[in-house]
Amino acid sequence: MELKDIVAVSGQGGLHKIIGRTKNGLILETIGTGKRFATSYQDKVSVLEDISMYAQEGDLHLAQVLVKINAKGNVPTPKDDAKAQRQYLIETIDLDSERVYDSDIKKLINWYSALKDILDFAKLAEEKTDEAGIEENKEEENVEAAVEEKPKKTTAKKAAPKKTAAKTAQPKATKVSTKSAASTNTYRPKSV
Repeated sequence: MELKDIVAVSGQGGLHKIIGRTKNGLILETIGTGKRFATSYQDKVSVLEDISMYAQEGDLHLAQVLVKINAKGNVPTPKDDAKAQRQYLIETIDLDSERVYDSDIKKLINWYSALKDILDFAKLAEEKTDEAGIEENKEEENVEAAVEEKPKKTTAKKAAPKKTAAKTAQPKATKVSTKSAASTNTYRPKSV
């Protein structure tokens, strides 16, 4: 099972595996209980592959966080003290303590305990190192492309064709004033 197949639904506890799709949402199976249900377009569904956590050196994808937690071991239980859980993650992934809530840390530990028997952490670690290598290669290619970028040729724009519609001669209407010449508005100072 991969992280792209596992989701968390807002308002519902636990993690869920994607079984299928419906016209308006997903068909999910709860990990652990096997209960199946459908989501609608109103449910907020988060794919675990897209989730990241704040660390001191930048954001870490959830896959990287789970691999580091699995490598270190001695994971605190979800019922342990919040300070102990936070300290564990600070030591393990260099967590940015000011930006992460205790509820998020507890959720991460719950997710790890649900996924530790299901996920293949060796495969997950290989995928993340491959992706990191691909991202580095893309960055190097972007730098090389910026250095080798040639000036663009400019082309002259073609003029739009002139409209040659013949105007029909229509007699001009003369303006007829219904007011008399004496009744035009003029400025009259107000007497004091």
